[in-house]
Amino acid sequence: MIKGCSDKCYSMTAKIDKIYVVTTERISRQNFPYVKPTDYYREYLGSLSPFQSAFMDKVCFIRMDLDDNVTYSILETSESVCNFVMSNLADLVRGLPVSRINMVWDLLYRYTLPIGRSGIAIHAISVINLLMYDAYAKLLGVPVYELLGGKARDKIRAYASHLHPTSKDELEKEARSYVEEGYAAMKMRFCCGPSDPLGVDKNVELVKVIRDSVGYSVDLAGDAWMSWNLNFALKMARRLEKYELSWIEEPLLPDDFESYSYLSKRTDIPISAGEHHYHVYDFKRLLDSGVRILQPDAVWVGGITPMKRITGLAEAYGGVVIPHTSNIYNLHFIISEPESVSPMAEYLTKYKWLEDRMINPPKPIKGYFELGEEKGFGLKYDL
Repeated sequence: MIKGCSDKCYSMTAKIDKIYVVTTERISRQNFPYVKPTDYYREYLGSLSPFQSAFMDKVCFIRMDLDDNVTYSILETSESVCNFVMSNLADLVRGLPVSRINMVWDLLYRYTLPIGRSGIAIHAISVINLLMYDAYAKLLGVPVYELLGGKARDKIRAYASHLHPTSKDELEKEARSYVEEGYAAMKMRFCCGPSDPLGVDKNVELVKVIRDSVGYSVDLAGDAWMSWNLNFALKMARRLEKYELSWIEEPLLPDDFESYSYLSKRTDIPISAGEHHYHVYDFKRLLDSGVRILQPDAVWVGGITPMKRITGLAEAYGGVVIPHTSNIYNLHFIISEPESVSPMAEYLTKYKWLEDRMINPPKPIKGYFELGEEKGFGLKYDL
């Protein structure tokens, strides 16, 4: 500590001492059926799981230590992202003040421009951003949401997210179970895309089964996971309008903004996207294309720093931000925003997403998340 400087003063000058890998593990996960953009190539690829597609079948736990020899932060990510952090970013940020979160974000974004702007490079910047938020909040002795302006509400509405295409009986049972658990909203997965000649009818039947099971007082969304084209999406939208879906998620390839614009103007069903989009520029393109439900993930979009910018942009367009997954990073962001702008959180009921070796993963109670007063993000790991 600087001589004559208080603890508060030191918290402004504490520096990143080192970033290193704690452990790397191969994780075996259950795969569930659903439509994928790779369905055209099943004979070569088989049925990939979302964890394989996100290179999450081998995970890495990465740690940031501050120079006070006490404060540290740990985050789980994929091995590929971890390798990018360690090869390109870790030494670059060593010695920088942990309080300069926005400056470090901009530095890393500009530094990686020739090979970045999306994908693994932005995922890696997310890692640094979230580690810094966690460590700095711990240093100050507050939850991360206090750094973001404090709580805008006491709890966050959750929607149950799974309902992968299985048998009719299983879908009905699963959908009803979420209502019994207190959820007033849920999201299903579609089974088919353009590669299946009967795909439209099969998808519509899934929606009908769930609607018949839970009625129309429950919000129901459907996820196409980047797997349709414009023609198929238009057919689906026409057939699904009578089922009053809350949104159709990622019906098109992420970069096909022109088709997003055409589709959003020709259906009354809201179109959502953003899970596979990056930084503020992609989200402006989505908003300009008529998409009004944005779904960034703090772990992928670049961290919480761009999440705040995206939300301001969404509000100016009359849109909302409903982040992808209920990881703790997204929850701290959501609870710091008004419910009118970020109304709910996704809860993956059967997937463990970034919760391997986590002792206290966030879970909703009766359809709502609550966050406590733990320092930083409040995560605990068994490592």
